[in-house]
Amino acid sequence: MIDLGLFRDVLASEWTKLRTVRSTYWSTLIAVVLGIGLSAAIAAANEHAYPKFSAQDRLTFDPTSVSTAGLFFSQLALGVLAIMAISSEYSSGTIRTTLCAVPQRGYVLAAKAVIVGLTGMVVALATGFGAFFIGQAIFSGRHLNVTLSDPGVLRAVIGVGLYMAGLMLFAMGLAIIIRSTAGAITTLVGLVFILPAVSNALPKNWQHDLARYFPANAGGAITSVVRDPTNSLGPWTGFGVFAIWVAVAIGTGWYLLRHRDVQ
Repeated sequence: MIDLGLFRDVLASEWTKLRTVRSTYWSTLIAVVLGIGLSAAIAAANEHAYPKFSAQDRLTFDPTSVSTAGLFFSQLALGVLAIMAISSEYSSGTIRTTLCAVPQRGYVLAAKAVIVGLTGMVVALATGFGAFFIGQAIFSGRHLNVTLSDPGVLRAVIGVGLYMAGLMLFAMGLAIIIRSTAGAITTLVGLVFILPAVSNALPKNWQHDLARYFPANAGGAITSVVRDPTNSLGPWTGFGVFAIWVAVAIGTGWYLLRHRDVQ
């Protein structure tokens, strides 16, 4: 049976840990600045170049995803925050104190997941909505702007928060598995930044059969309104695939946390 009182205490402890370290504030600040600043710059560049777009480019132009494109770079800042929430305890040795105080390791992992995931969602939603409204203001000069009431737009903007929360849980799972800040960050960068870049260079049939199932490609589908059906999954299908990646990372981390000695 779940001890709700104990879990509430563990939640409070994990929230205290996260909010009392400076890296949390720096990571969230960088994520917000990059997310809004780069999104505005990307939107402005697209607005300026729009008259030169081909007919096909105009047909597939997505004002929603373009206006939040800067959050792609926020992933790293929030991913590092999630990794540090775990790896810093391994590097400092305080994980021993945590697990001695709460031998029920599942409670510790669940509390960390709730705090980290909610933090990522709140930061990403605030940043995503801010970037969206700024981007639409930029696009309004050419009447390219959309509103939250347009089909798929609200889902895409909220999807930014859902994707970022999932990404942070994925990063947290990697940190438990690897138990090294540098190793976990390197792995996250490889899976989230390098794999999508490599996939763009693959033949079209490979993109359709393989690349769209990569974590960032699958998860990112929920943040778009206009999609290319030949090389991307539907928004909820893609998010479901991404959720499997997250579940595997967290599940593996949970298993190792329970059965592997803390060193």
